[in-house]
Amino acid sequence: MLELDVRRTDTLAALPAVELRPMRPDDWPAVTEIYWDGMRDGLATFETQVPTWEDWDAGHLRGQRLVATVLGDVVGWAALSPASHRRCYAGVTENSVYVAREARRLGVGRKLLGALIARSEAAGIWMIQTSIFPENRASLALHQTCGFRIVGMRERIAKRDGVWRDTIFLERRSAVAG
Repeated sequence: MLELDVRRTDTLAALPAVELRPMRPDDWPAVTEIYWDGMRDGLATFETQVPTWEDWDAGHLRGQRLVATVLGDVVGWAALSPASHRRCYAGVTENSVYVAREARRLGVGRKLLGALIARSEAAGIWMIQTSIFPENRASLALHQTCGFRIVGMRERIAKRDGVWRDTIFLERRSAVAG
């Protein structure tokens, strides 16, 4: 995994370009590391165990999965999953965006989410939705910067580690698809 010290200005100035590409099955070990880190801090997901590649692959749309790399190392990922399997909701998806701890606050999330939005619109997807814990201010800001609007608060929607949690529900409607 890439080692970055985001507190050092010389590191930021010398940061190599972030490149995006489609996620491949052989990215899964790096993706799970980043995913697990997001699970551990308790701010990113209700999930508490990383799924197998097969289970994750089955639940996410092909062609709507990206990784961000720096010098060949995966530093973030984003993907879409169907919001419903009903035909009438074929253009409605839910997104996930995760960035490695050492690459946060460097624009990786914005680059991933922006590219995912562009890919989704090219594929005819007219809405992306997401649920974010209120405490995850960075993710809320990222999504709002990328055109998501807050629809409302989902109070006590599910438990995480035995504690009821709220989520903020956001959506982004495409201006070009649908």
